[in-house]
Amino acid sequence: MGIYQKDEKWFIDYRYQGRRIRECVGPSKRMAEQALAVRKGEILQGRYQMGKRGDVRFDAFAKIYLDYAKTDKSSWARDETSLKKLLPFFGNRLLSDISPFLIESYKKKRAGEVKPATVNREIGLLKHVYNMGIKWGRVSTNPMRDVRLLHVKNVQERTLSQEEAAKLLGACTEYSRPIVLTALCTGMRRGEILGLKWEQVDMGQRVITILNPKEGKTRKIPINDTLWETLEQLKKKATTEFVFVCVRTGKPAQKFTTAWLNALRRSGIPRCRFHDLRHTFATYLVATGVDIITVQQLLGHASILTTQKYAHSAPESKRRAVAALESLLTIQEADSGHYMDTGQKIQILKINATN
Repeated sequence: MGIYQKDEKWFIDYRYQGRRIRECVGPSKRMAEQALAVRKGEILQGRYQMGKRGDVRFDAFAKIYLDYAKTDKSSWARDETSLKKLLPFFGNRLLSDISPFLIESYKKKRAGEVKPATVNREIGLLKHVYNMGIKWGRVSTNPMRDVRLLHVKNVQERTLSQEEAAKLLGACTEYSRPIVLTALCTGMRRGEILGLKWEQVDMGQRVITILNPKEGKTRKIPINDTLWETLEQLKKKATTEFVFVCVRTGKPAQKFTTAWLNALRRSGIPRCRFHDLRHTFATYLVATGVDIITVQQLLGHASILTTQKYAHSAPESKRRAVAALESLLTIQEADSGHYMDTGQKIQILKINATN
């Protein structure tokens, strides 16, 4: 038994019932070592199932995938949570044996237990697991291509007023306040905040750098004075590479649900998700006249279409823009001595021009 590399891919080599079997694992030597250890364990315990050449059970491949996710994805903890739900249903099956019908059965089962959005997140991960399996040469097709996500009712996003934001910050604890403040001041996603490391925070230049492993791109978010003072206090007490650490355990923050719900309860603010802090950040930027391209860059949206929804959330900005245009046209009318015809005479421009 052993591992070897060929054409930038790692393989495992072992024997079962006198037959030599070689499997392509992926681009990582560590993955190959882990996969070989799983095979050894299955054979010794009599649990190994002879499948198609190179085929692998879902539970074994899930371990390989999670090892990849911990290295390349900031949201790996969420993937781990979803895998814990997928494994009891799919774990002992070969990747090639998981069919669209089987996934539909899982969908139906979980739909009776949790919300549609949760089901979609779990089978969405299943789709990504198979996509990586195809990329690494472990499977040839993705059964999720014939499976539709459940319909999810659009959740109405809300913007906190200045008064609500102040109440929320006042209701936070020593642990939760810096996290909530960072969300309000930067528009960062919850996963980006909880996974933030000090190496990403340049206190001298006052900028936070966020890396998107999926696209290999970075975005830089300026640090305002209020947030800078908070981060400065945290840095003085820092004991780990992570910016936000649980006060009780001293370990990096991983989940924020309980602290968030407690802060909401104390503040008296109803119907607010943590993601609404990101929405509040973007809405106030647009309301104060920040252009949509800058908002897109700060939020890290891949497409401007995603950001454009904020362009419709600030009617006061539209009124200011139209008022500015009216003033411009009035000046041009006065200079030219001509009246604009837009289907009918704009009498107000005539009056302003003569004045």
